[in-house]
Amino acid sequence: MGSIKKSIWVSVLALVASITFQPIAAQAADICVPDKIEVTKFAIHPGQSMGLQFNGQTLAAPCTTTDPGIARFVYGDRDDLIGESVILADSNSWKWKDFTYEYVVSLFKDAGKEQIIDAQKVLSFHFYRIVNGTVDLNNAVATLGIVLDPTPAGPCHPDLVDYKSDIISFTKSSVQILNGIETGTPCTIYDPGWIAFGIIEPGATTIKLSRLYFDKWVWGGEIRYEWIETMLSYGEIDSSKVVKGSKFELRFFRGGKPEVAPSDLDAYTLAFTLNLEPPTAAEIAAAKAAADKIIADEKAAADKVIADKAAADKVIADKAAADKAAADKAAAAAKAAAAKKTTITCVKGKVTKKVTAVKPVCPKGYKKK
Repeated sequence: MGSIKKSIWVSVLALVASITFQPIAAQAADICVPDKIEVTKFAIHPGQSMGLQFNGQTLAAPCTTTDPGIARFVYGDRDDLIGESVILADSNSWKWKDFTYEYVVSLFKDAGKEQIIDAQKVLSFHFYRIVNGTVDLNNAVATLGIVLDPTPAGPCHPDLVDYKSDIISFTKSSVQILNGIETGTPCTIYDPGWIAFGIIEPGATTIKLSRLYFDKWVWGGEIRYEWIETMLSYGEIDSSKVVKGSKFELRFFRGGKPEVAPSDLDAYTLAFTLNLEPPTAAEIAAAKAAADKIIADEKAAADKVIADKAAADKVIADKAAADKAAADKAAAAAKAAAAKKTTITCVKGKVTKKVTAVKPVCPKGYKKK
C-alpha cells in the first residue's frame, strides 16, 4: 500500500469502481429529480446515513414528489456479487431521501426478503429513469454500492485506521488513531472478522500474506516492535527476512463466518502498513543486556524477599523458642512448688503428733497447732 491514510474502505472502493453514481441527464431543476447524485461514504453503521448529495445539496427532508423510474438492488458477497435483483419501486412511486442504515435495512422487509446483514456483503442499488416513455433496464442512470456494517459505530469499530507515526523500531513505537481518535490503550470491545498479514520486502509490489485467521480483533493501543515480532511468529513468517525498508501490512475483513474464509484477499475492510526498522547488532546487544539486567535485578529482588522472609521467620522462631523456654521454666517451678512436702503439728489433749505430706492434714480428732 501507499500511505496508511489510504486505508479507509479501499477494498470497497475497488469492488464498486463501477458502482458509483453517474451524472443524470438534466430533466428538472427540482433536486427530487436530480441531475447529479454524489456520495460521501461507502459504508454505514446503525444510526448513520450515507450523506447523499442531490445536485450538490443535502435534502432537508425526504422528497414528496416522485422521480419517474424503477429502483432495484442486489445484495451479495463483496468478492462475488451474485444475487436476486429486487424491485423496490415502479415508475410512479420512487421518492428520493438520504439512505440511513435503518432505511436500507427496511428495504429488505418492504421487498419481502429476509437477509442476514454482514459487513462482508455489499448492496448494489440501481435506479433506471424513464426516458421518452421507456426504461432501459440494461443502462442504470444511477448506481450505488452500500456496505451495511451491523457493528456499533465508534473508534473500536473503525472505518479509518491511522498512526501517529508509520515507523516502528526497537526505540520507536506508535499509537493507533481510530476514526481520528488517538487510542493509547486497547479497546475493551471486539471487532469480529478475519485478519491476514505479512511482510512487503523492499522494492516489492506484492505481499505474501499469512493464512487467514478468524478473530475477535481488538483495535487501539501502542504498537511496538515486539508486537510485530509476535505477529510474525504467530503467522509462521520468518522474521529474519525483515530488513531496513521492509513493511508490515495487516488486512482486516470485518464480519463473515469462521467457517467461510474470504476468497478475495484484496476485498478487505481495512488495512494498515507500517515501515519497519529492524534492530542493529548494537541495539540487539543493548536490548539483551537490558533484559539480562532486568532478569538479574528481578532475581536479586526475589532473593532479597526470600532472605528477608527467612530472617523474619528466624526472629519469630527465636521468640517462640524463648517464650516456650520461659513458660516451661515457670511450669516446672510451679510443679516443683506444688510437689514440695510440708510438716504440720497436730494436738489432741496432751498428745502431740507431727504430719508430713504435700498437703498435710491432721488426723481425725486432732487439731492443727
